[in-house]
Amino acid sequence: MSEGYTFTKPFTLTCPECGGALFPPQDGPVLRYICHIGHEMNWPTMLAAQVNRIEGTLGTVMVLLKERAELARQIAQEDRADPAVLQAIAAEALKRAEVIKKLLESPWPELP
Repeated sequence: MSEGYTFTKPFTLTCPECGGALFPPQDGPVLRYICHIGHEMNWPTMLAAQVNRIEGTLGTVMVLLKERAELARQIAQEDRADPAVLQAIAAEALKRAEVIKKLLESPWPELP
């Protein structure tokens, strides 16, 4: 991400089930979201589905970071590159994995 990046309002929302674009909610008694392939959910279901997708994605990131640390360890063990550089790569990956772990362990606010 570039240093000048700022958080802005997304152009559209995406379906937490498939990642596809959601049609804008229609006026009606219940706020409903429908994606281009037919997933349909109300706002409480949408919020819950987003949390599930976020946590799944963060779990995947944590696995990849731990695998990166292990790969660096294996490369160092085979004496294929500078051990100090590989140790720094592994340490940074594990440090970032800890950040993700803390995010996964912290609770989300619940709806009343």
